[in-house]
Amino acid sequence: RTWRCRFHAAMLGRSGVGTLRLVDFDQVTVSSLNRHACATLEDVGTPKVEAVRKFLGRVCPDGRYLSVDARARMYTGDVARDGDLLDPPGGGSGKWDVIIDAIDDVPTKARLLAHCVRNGIRCVSCMGAGGKADFTRLHASDLRTASRDPLASKLRTSVKRLLKNDATIKGDSYMDDPDLITVIYSSEKTVAKLADFTEEQKAEGADKFGAMDGMRVRVLPVLGTMPAVMGQACAALALCELGGKPLNPVAGEGVGRNVR
Repeated sequence: RTWRCRFHAAMLGRSGVGTLRLVDFDQVTVSSLNRHACATLEDVGTPKVEAVRKFLGRVCPDGRYLSVDARARMYTGDVARDGDLLDPPGGGSGKWDVIIDAIDDVPTKARLLAHCVRNGIRCVSCMGAGGKADFTRLHASDLRTASRDPLASKLRTSVKRLLKNDATIKGDSYMDDPDLITVIYSSEKTVAKLADFTEEQKAEGADKFGAMDGMRVRVLPVLGTMPAVMGQACAALALCELGGKPLNPVAGEGVGRNVR
């Protein structure tokens, strides 16, 4: 059983994982077709999770072997708003085998990781793919080790702040525990900057272009292959663990003057 979507979900569904919950409020756009696992032009304007659900329904139409629960909603970390988004399938006192996180908004991502730490839920978390291209710089590590990734750096600070006054959490050993949280990240120095607004967009107003109120507006350009490679890496980690053959990732490269 796992929780998240797109490249991870497509491979997990093909590989025998029986229960998937896909959570993503976003819709397929023309500009996102370069990096979506299975969406086509006819899916533009529909929820991304529905595109994945339809695709996996063609891969395995028998619900006895694959159940896909597609939720076109936004996870916020607010229990009252999220309702049963994180509840395990069928309810009860169980928990997910693994949560695969591909959120790109830092506060929301931090709240999800904090939830996993508090509840002892295995989490594989994908860091930033924007502005990067070199797949040979991809690594899997604990959260503290991840280097040259601005998202990971901000995430460490945010998660520590959320858990600082939690009496059930002693210290920050979760930062060094890859068996609880494993992050997939690229140590490549970002090769692009935030995409600027066109003159027409500037005239209309920057606040018109955010996916949701309070979320980032400008984005890093994304080479379509990077989300694919990182998503497959997340799926590989999860599949090997679910199959009883966990991986032992090689440590990431250090940061120094010779690392470019």
